[in-house]
Amino acid sequence: MRVWYGYSKLTPKVVRKREMAVYFENAANNSRANEEWIERRIRVVYVRQQAEAEIMPAEIAIRMFTKYSYLIDEKPYYGDIEKVLEHNFIADRFNVSAEVRIEIREKLRTAYYEQFNIRKPIANQLKLSL
Repeated sequence: MRVWYGYSKLTPKVVRKREMAVYFENAANNSRANEEWIERRIRVVYVRQQAEAEIMPAEIAIRMFTKYSYLIDEKPYYGDIEKVLEHNFIADRFNVSAEVRIEIREKLRTAYYEQFNIRKPIANQLKLSL
C-alpha cells in the first residue's frame, strides 16, 4: 500500500485554500482506480510504500484512504511553508528514514513554489520566535 504527498488542486467553488495533503491507501484492491482518484484531488509530488507500522491500522479501516492535511494559510502555520514541512518531517520520523524525509521535504518545497506561483525568498532572514 502506498502513501501520496502533494498539494490540493484549487478550484473556484470547492477547494479555495492552499493545502498540503498526505493520503494513505487502506485497500489496494484496485490500484489504478486509487491512483486516478488521488490525481483528481491533488498534484502528486512524492509516492512511497507504507511501513509495517502504518499498514496495521489500515487493515481495520473501512475507508479506501486516510487523509492528513495541513492548511497552509491557517493556524498555526499562517502561510509559512517551512513550518508545514517541518511538522510533516517530524510526523514521519518513526516510519521513514531521515534521507527519504529530507528528499520528500525538498520535493514538496519545490512543488509549493511552482504550483502556487510564489517566488522563493531571496535570502534567509532571521525570524523571531515569539
